[in-house]
Amino acid sequence: MKPGRRVGLLIGLLVSGLALALVLRWSGWGPLREALRGVRPGFLFLGLIVFLASMMARVACWRVLIGRPVGFVRVLTTLNEGYLLNNVLPWRMGELGRAILLGRQPGLSAPLVLSTIVVERLYDMILAVGLMLVLLPLVSGAAWAARAAWLGAVAVAVALAFVWFALKRPQTIEGLLTRLPGQTAAWQRLWESFRDGLAVLKTPRRLLLSFAWMVASWALAIVEYWLVLRSVLPAVQPLWAGFMLAATLLGVAVPSLPGYVGVFEAAGVAALSVFGVPADQGLAAALVLHGMVYSVASLIGAVALVLDGDTLTGLFDQVRTYLSRPV
Repeated sequence: MKPGRRVGLLIGLLVSGLALALVLRWSGWGPLREALRGVRPGFLFLGLIVFLASMMARVACWRVLIGRPVGFVRVLTTLNEGYLLNNVLPWRMGELGRAILLGRQPGLSAPLVLSTIVVERLYDMILAVGLMLVLLPLVSGAAWAARAAWLGAVAVAVALAFVWFALKRPQTIEGLLTRLPGQTAAWQRLWESFRDGLAVLKTPRRLLLSFAWMVASWALAIVEYWLVLRSVLPAVQPLWAGFMLAATLLGVAVPSLPGYVGVFEAAGVAALSVFGVPADQGLAAALVLHGMVYSVASLIGAVALVLDGDTLTGLFDQVRTYLSRPV
């Protein structure tokens, strides 16, 4: 393992360990066990159904971003294979993993698919920051959320500025490619594939349609959060679910263990505490929600890998090879 990656893994371990220690200290084991015993399975099952519907809307968004004739089921399975990688491997390799997997399809390439994933994640950040800023006036005592939202807004602005520059001044990017080590022609091919994936941002119809599907996915995710939270917290309101969704997405942006272990729970507890939810109940709700999403996505991804004739270690090796190969 390269030194830079070891440092990244160590930082992730420290962040996740600190987050877990804090939430367990806030709640205590005894109250947490009592809260988990009271989970109502009916609401949890409904939350699972809505979670799958939200996933389908995300698949529809990604297909529009790709803009190539690729099947819905193929995109769905690849999405969950990426989730599986993110859940068990460090450095969020799932994003590159699903780019490599889908890039095998005719007419696609890993750089092109990866650029659509960049846009997809940019949509997520825009919606998380926007939702947080809209909801902030409705909550009190959430100064940390305001700081996170504005930091997220700055990150989104920087990303949008880079994408705009890349699309408006491609000749500048191409000029920089000639100064990179390796074969200029190879760098040029990578850049052209990546730029092709960003072309959706120059096509108003595809841009609006893909973003509309992502908005639908987020709307369903709020319903999913509300239903799962109701399995633990009978008095939960939709406002709480929307605030927690935005907070957890911004929270998992920091380095952590695979699957966002610890940071998701800490962000969830902090978000629910704004509404007076005790730490033990907040942690129980965050654990149930995280556990459902983690297990379902991992199961679908594992089945898809087997059906594709791949293995987790084999895909991990493909990602490492892709990262280390000369351009």
